[in-house]
Amino acid sequence: MMSSIKRFSIGAILGIVIAGTYWVGTNYFDYSINLIRGLLGCLVLGIICGLITLKWGYQVLESLLENLH
Repeated sequence: MMSSIKRFSIGAILGIVIAGTYWVGTNYFDYSINLIRGLLGCLVLGIICGLITLKWGYQVLESLLENLH
């Protein structure tokens, strides 16, 4: 049970970091996303990444991060 919570949390944190990075990048390039939309996007992507990690493990996160480069 604790390992499932740990897996989900790590995936959710990574999803929030990815979404937050995108959100900051849009502000940097003068295409701003409003606060509510940005926070909801971060939350949704965090939940999705957490569920993906819970289902398929950490290897999916590694390949996701490799594809971001």
